[in-house]
Amino acid sequence: MSAFEKLQKNMRNFSFQPHYTTSHSLPSLAEKIKRFRPHIALVFCKDAHPITAHIRKWAPTIPIGLWVVNDPYHLKDYEWMVSSYDFMLTQDSGCVPYYRRVKKRPSFHVPLAVNPADYRPMNVPLSYQSDICFIGSAWPGRLPVIDRLHPFLLQKKFIIIGDGWEKLKHYQQLKRGIISKKIPPDEVARYYNGAKIVLNIHRTSDDLGRNPRKLPARTPNNRTFDIAACGSFQLATKRADLGRFYQMNKEMVDYLGIEDLKRKMIYYLQHEHQRKAIARGAYRRTLKEHTYVARMRKLVGILHGYLQKRKR
Repeated sequence: MSAFEKLQKNMRNFSFQPHYTTSHSLPSLAEKIKRFRPHIALVFCKDAHPITAHIRKWAPTIPIGLWVVNDPYHLKDYEWMVSSYDFMLTQDSGCVPYYRRVKKRPSFHVPLAVNPADYRPMNVPLSYQSDICFIGSAWPGRLPVIDRLHPFLLQKKFIIIGDGWEKLKHYQQLKRGIISKKIPPDEVARYYNGAKIVLNIHRTSDDLGRNPRKLPARTPNNRTFDIAACGSFQLATKRADLGRFYQMNKEMVDYLGIEDLKRKMIYYLQHEHQRKAIARGAYRRTLKEHTYVARMRKLVGILHGYLQKRKR
């Protein structure tokens, strides 16, 4: 929303009105539509029903897009909604062909990004510093990674933060470095800044059994951009799209499997100059191309093109 607000100030022929279903009433939505007269509407997945029916009632001619940001992990929760919408926005490119070919809906790829006001370089106290850091929930695909790394982690100063890590087989050995709770973005940024290596362990595509079509997860997660915006070095799970966002081994390093991950952790802990040079490259690329302002500017272009095509 803050990115849209900035674009509204700086872009010609673009303006928007937000409506938050948790705090704004339906009559206020009707009044907004009547006053604002939108050309298009975007609905986030969690607000998808029944708000769409009301939009169609009050603005029957405008196209409505469903915007999902948790593809393909929760596909089962909302794929039944797709037919009610005119087009789709998804954060993962692996789902675009499904929406286009199976669901017969125009679909556009809008990757996640970073707000550099939240994630930025900073000096942090010793309590935030570590050799290895991972922040995120203990999804089923992540637990075996940390369990298999436990002998290596025990030799380093490590920090793991998030829900569910008590399910680790080696939790008792590792618990000295585990904070079992969610933390706000400003704290996340401090831990990223204090780490020599931040692990970016992507979720597996069907880790919760809610991806019945077994669609692939191809696009890097938002954590990729958050870490990079802090000027921190990361080792990221190999993702098919990662090279579209960063120059591999110069701005970003990925890994494939536990042995590759351990080898690269050892190498980059020992080669500080290379580690910092790669982190600087990722930082510059992120601020130039992967902020939400940059991402939403491209989205506005996509929406303008979509509207023009509909007119033709």
